[in-house]
Amino acid sequence: MSKQQTNFLWAFGLAMLLGCLSIAGAAPLAKKPQEGAGTANGDSRVTMPLSEYQQLLGRPSVTVVDLLRVEGSFETSDLSIWASGRTAGNGPTVEALATLSGARLWGCEGEAVLSRGDSDKYELTPLGPKFSLRCRVALKTGDRLQFVTSPHVLWIESAVKDGEMIRNDEEGGKQRVTIVHLTKDPEKALPVSAIGRYHIRFSSEGTKFVYTLLLRNPNRSSASFHVMPRNSERVQQLESAIGCEPQKSDFHCQVPPGEHTLTMHGSLPGTTFNPPVQAAVHHLLLDSHPLLRPIPESVAPHISVSETGMSPQFRGAQAFLLSDGQTFSWRLLRLEALHTQMYAVNRALSTFFLGRDGQVLGETTLDLDNQGAAELLIPKFAEPTYASIGNEPMLLTKNEVGALLLPLLQGSQQVGLQYRQTFSPSLGFGFVTLLLPELATPAANAHVELRYDRDWLPLYEELSPDMRFPTASIAGLLLLVAVFFGAERLLHALGLLSKIRLFVAGCFCLAAAGSSSFLAVLVLAELLCVGLFALPWLFGQKKLFWLIIGGLCLGGLWALLLGVVVLAGRPAERSMPVSSTVAYSRNDLKEASDEEPKKEKTKAPTYQGLPPKETLPFGDHHSYLHRERLSNSQRTLHLVMIRKPTIQVVATGGFALGLLFLLVWFAPVRAGLSVRWRKILDAKAASDTA
Repeated sequence: MSKQQTNFLWAFGLAMLLGCLSIAGAAPLAKKPQEGAGTANGDSRVTMPLSEYQQLLGRPSVTVVDLLRVEGSFETSDLSIWASGRTAGNGPTVEALATLSGARLWGCEGEAVLSRGDSDKYELTPLGPKFSLRCRVALKTGDRLQFVTSPHVLWIESAVKDGEMIRNDEEGGKQRVTIVHLTKDPEKALPVSAIGRYHIRFSSEGTKFVYTLLLRNPNRSSASFHVMPRNSERVQQLESAIGCEPQKSDFHCQVPPGEHTLTMHGSLPGTTFNPPVQAAVHHLLLDSHPLLRPIPESVAPHISVSETGMSPQFRGAQAFLLSDGQTFSWRLLRLEALHTQMYAVNRALSTFFLGRDGQVLGETTLDLDNQGAAELLIPKFAEPTYASIGNEPMLLTKNEVGALLLPLLQGSQQVGLQYRQTFSPSLGFGFVTLLLPELATPAANAHVELRYDRDWLPLYEELSPDMRFPTASIAGLLLLVAVFFGAERLLHALGLLSKIRLFVAGCFCLAAAGSSSFLAVLVLAELLCVGLFALPWLFGQKKLFWLIIGGLCLGGLWALLLGVVVLAGRPAERSMPVSSTVAYSRNDLKEASDEEPKKEKTKAPTYQGLPPKETLPFGDHHSYLHRERLSNSQRTLHLVMIRKPTIQVVATGGFALGLLFLLVWFAPVRAGLSVRWRKILDAKAASDTA
């Protein structure tokens, strides 16, 4: 190996050694900035076993104070509060208590921390799974300690040597605790004062009483109080936060300091009352059912019911002011209830559809105001097919005499009823008697709508005592009278005999009354005959005047024909004036019918086999009747109808009979027409010569 190769190997080895040393020194330097960067970014991690992590997630976090005890003495001013409890989970901080009347807690020692928040509230933070804590108490006043505990405190007790604990429950599980300093001189104790409120209620079940005594103990210690019922009362329930023990003839109660309420419930067998306690004020309230009335037999000052502070159950209660030891007596008078209606019918809407087959489908909607009736009794008058109360279908039930029975609700409600009736058409006429539902009370407003099938035309309608002819009108009658006298006078002018012309005019008038086409033909024939008498006079006038008169006559002729055809072609219908009441009723029914399917979709039926509600056809001819104070003696409708084909047959027969008699006795008429025609020709010739 040459020297040059040896030097190259030494140089290569030295370079490799230096490279390894540089890499080894750079690794710690690169690691330190990485750790510093992670710390600067806040990437801190804690590792723990999976079993402990799952146990931490499944355990609830709760802190409970098992026992809170007050210890010490008021005389030595060394009161303290000792608390013990447990915690689970992460040991949350909870509110323990809130002091009142300026009391403070300080000098706490134990396995928990007590911190003060707003409004004298103290929060407890446990330092271990089990803890105990003792804090000293500083009082602003030296005769009592007051505080309110939270629901996290399970039990409270007192070990104060010269104190008495009073505990009252409040809403939300809180407890108000008062520890009062007991006095050493019992001779200075003041008596318990009371206010008595006595509520005596008379009903069919007997005489019940509720005695409410407002007690106030002004002392620092509990005082005895006796309640002695003197009226042979049967005490069934006693409600009070104070302790009362029943003895032979009275109740012995220990009343803590402060104000308390004692309530007694029971029954009173006699008719006298004597206050059971010595009180500053005695309020007596006699509350009686409407069928019972207590008549006082003792003299006592009357006061208003509001002054007693009690709420009567019935109307007409009487209140009295009694004194200690006063005996108050009364006698109970049973009143007789007068027979009155139990419900009122504010509105009744009835609709009838008269079919061509003699079937009548009726529907009645009643707006009732029920104040005491249990059911609606409707005597049998038709075949009921559907009933509803408040748009809810009802079962159709009847009593032993066949009357329909529907159970009613209290207050305002709407009752719907559908039923069927029949009549027998004969010789193209229909004589119908419709019966409205008979109710125990008159309907304040009654509306009746009659819907006729297209084959029927009403001639006469009667709802006692009113009657009318719906298809007849004054204008139509005047037109027929004018047509009749016009035909009779024209036939008389043409030389027809009196009896014959009256008969022919009557036949033509009958045809005109039954058919608009015959009326138009008759009016046109009369106008032509009038022209035969008017033309000789017109030819004698000036030419211009004649043209004006002729044009007016021609225009009037066509206008009259058009009016007769239009008016006669329209059905004679008498519509009822649309009042707000009728419109409101129909709108209510429409809204109710629209809402009924929606309710049925979401509400399951109560019974199976309920009858379905039918829809009344609209009909071709409508009539409306209105009556106020509709009584049972006025619930019958009498109708007379005629078939329209029968009218056409009668009209055609009358026209044919009149035309036949006219043709038989046409000789005098033809002679009269010839005379009138010659006069027209003579007048025309004279006019041309002039």
